[in-house]
Amino acid sequence: MNVVILQDLVKRFGNKKALDDISLDLQENCIVGLIGRNGAGKTTLLRTLAGYLRPTEGKVLVFGENPFDNIRVLSNVILMDDERYNPSASLWDLIDRAALSYSRFDKELAIKLLNYFNIPVKAKIKKLSKGMKTLFSLVIALISRSPLTMLDEPTLGLDASHRKEFASLLLKDYANHPRTIIISSHLISELENLMEQVVLIDNGKLVFHKAIEDVQRYALYLAGHRKVLEEVAGRHQVICRESMGERLVLGIVNHLTAEELRQLEMQGIEISAMSVQDVCVNLTAPGKGGVLDVIAE
Repeated sequence: MNVVILQDLVKRFGNKKALDDISLDLQENCIVGLIGRNGAGKTTLLRTLAGYLRPTEGKVLVFGENPFDNIRVLSNVILMDDERYNPSASLWDLIDRAALSYSRFDKELAIKLLNYFNIPVKAKIKKLSKGMKTLFSLVIALISRSPLTMLDEPTLGLDASHRKEFASLLLKDYANHPRTIIISSHLISELENLMEQVVLIDNGKLVFHKAIEDVQRYALYLAGHRKVLEEVAGRHQVICRESMGERLVLGIVNHLTAEELRQLEMQGIEISAMSVQDVCVNLTAPGKGGVLDVIAE
């Protein structure tokens, strides 16, 4: 079953296209990493799926229906977005509201988790630190167990131990209550082990939608003598390169055969897999050089 269907989705703010002709299908019961640089359009896409923003053009279907002003859809969708909370609201009132809004919400477990994280349920939102506010929003979103759960930069403001605990909680609750979870982030390496699929967007455009295993196999680093690798570069798609005298490092899309890899190794070329984070960074790199090129000017 398709939980999300986007067809030629465009969202403009004035003359700027925040989302540019995106078509995408997402199935039920999967964890999707929505990846992109800051300003790529991730939050705009999530807010559109949550029914907060109407598209300028194109079609948006959530559970087969238009999500805007549709209580049947929106009662099955939650977006972790602590900006929507009134700063004067008490956590207890927000917990009660979540229990009324989401039929699968486990109020008792939510309170246990908040106590575990030392978040006082009688406090007001404005009294919480950034990290505590993030943890509160995460608990509400995860324990709502909505069939479409969206987490926007869920580790922002969390320390290393809390990020680890968040990952464990998400995986455990997902195993017990499968649903479609979209995690938006630019911190790819920390979330890679959670993702089953990756949606990469850049400047509002869809770059790819792939299974995590396909992204892990997508590209290679080749390092060695320039003369050998320049010949390779002429035959394969290069997504990054770095020169160091006669030594060259290439990042290429991995279409090499086993025989080609063997031949390169015999010529002294070092071959390594490109990480998921590096794939996403290299595919969305600006076409004007790096920051060091600015210094060199």
